[in-house]
Amino acid sequence: MNNYEINKNKFYILLQQGYKIIDVRGKHEDKMTGLSHPDAINIPYPGIIQKAEQFFPDKNEKLIIVCNYGSRSGLTAKTYRQKGYVNTFVLLGGLFGLN
Repeated sequence: MNNYEINKNKFYILLQQGYKIIDVRGKHEDKMTGLSHPDAINIPYPGIIQKAEQFFPDKNEKLIIVCNYGSRSGLTAKTYRQKGYVNTFVLLGGLFGLN
């Protein structure tokens, strides 16, 4: 487990601390899976990586990156951390992990 990976308990704690949920799935995937979060902002992968500074100019932005199972969100969170986004986390197991 990396220091930016969080479980569902930590997920809910960070939400209470003002973190934003960023869903990196394609726009159609929430309908296919039935999984979504009402507060999530959808910015599909890989565009979210290619335009990180455009979407989030403040590198102190509080972000939780999610997808279905955690693969794309894990890559996104790792890349954001490498770019200096210190308050970026990924939900282990993705949205399926919340059930």
